[in-house]
Amino acid sequence: MKKILVLFLLVILVFGCSTIQELTKKQKEEIVRANLAYLNKFKAEGLVEIVIKGFSLKKEFVFTKNQHSLRLDVIDSGIMSLFPSPFATLYAGEKILVTNYDMGFFPDLIIDKFPLKEFIDLEKLPQGIIDEIVKNKKFTIAIIQFEFDDLYRLSKIILNDNEISLKYIANDLVRAELKSSKADVNIDFDSFVSGDYSITPIEINSNKID
Repeated sequence: MKKILVLFLLVILVFGCSTIQELTKKQKEEIVRANLAYLNKFKAEGLVEIVIKGFSLKKEFVFTKNQHSLRLDVIDSGIMSLFPSPFATLYAGEKILVTNYDMGFFPDLIIDKFPLKEFIDLEKLPQGIIDEIVKNKKFTIAIIQFEFDDLYRLSKIILNDNEISLKYIANDLVRAELKSSKADVNIDFDSFVSGDYSITPIEINSNKID
């Protein structure tokens, strides 16, 4: 009886394995493009924690991205979240701008040209990059390496000794972790909504922010 049962299970296993077909290259490309589209245009909110030399700072944030630019606004919610005010902003489009509104935590930063501007639209990546993701689950632009998991979701961004890891639950992005020699940044997403959102650039001029 036991031998019959084992034989029966083996038949099921062999038959089951024979019916599972490997995804075609076209199907893998479609999965890659769908996952990139998910990260291309969205508005997200949540909590960011910045850890520098054992000092931890937690703030709320709003992160918006479209096919042209991205903007991360860190918000000081005040006592019991009653008096929210801007704490810091990162904007990347034609240029990169970073500002700290209270002018004490870090200096303003202006980079006149965003070196990856042509790759910010994730739905228009060259076919060669898509092929590289399908084949090796990674690709490199300049000195920045992008890695993907077994489901072809972006999982890591590596620049020298700086690494960003993305965490998913049921294909929803829930957390991003930045590890570097200077600071650790943990971003927890309370909401992540895909859509075509407009983004207002910031201007840094004589320490005045628009």
